[in-house]
Amino acid sequence: MINKMKRRIYLVNKAVQLRYMGLVVVPLILLLMGLYYLMYYSVFSEMLIPEAIVATLLPAMKRVNIVLLVALPVTLWFVTRKALIYSNRIVGPIPRLEKEIDRALKGDDAHIRLKVRDKDELRSFINKVNLLLEKLEKAHGAS
Repeated sequence: MINKMKRRIYLVNKAVQLRYMGLVVVPLILLLMGLYYLMYYSVFSEMLIPEAIVATLLPAMKRVNIVLLVALPVTLWFVTRKALIYSNRIVGPIPRLEKEIDRALKGDDAHIRLKVRDKDELRSFINKVNLLLEKLEKAHGAS
C-alpha cells in the first residue's frame, strides 16, 4: 500500500542521520580545502614566479577568493540539505515502522498495514512486511 505522506520533520534519528550526512559533507569540505590549498598556496609559494606575473595573478586570485567565499557556503548548504533529505529517506521510516509494528503486536487493529512513502529507500522491505502481515492475517483467520 503506497501512501503519499509528506515529511514534516527531516531529522528524526539525529545520531544515525548525522553519520550519513557526515559521509557526504566531511569529504566534500576536505576536498574543497585541498583544492583551495593546491590552487592558492602552491601557485604562489612553491613556484618561482617573476614579480610582474605575480602582480597580474594576485588581483585575479583575490577575485577567486571572493567568489569562493560566496559560492562555498551556498554549495555546502545545498549539499547538506540534500544529504539530510536522502538520510531521512533511509532512516526516517524506522521510527514510524516501529510504532506501527508495536501497534500490530498489541492487536489494536486486525487489518494493519505499514505505511510507506513513494521515495522511501525501505519501500521494498515495507511492502514485504505488509505481505507477511497479510499472510499472517489469513492464516490466523483460517484457524
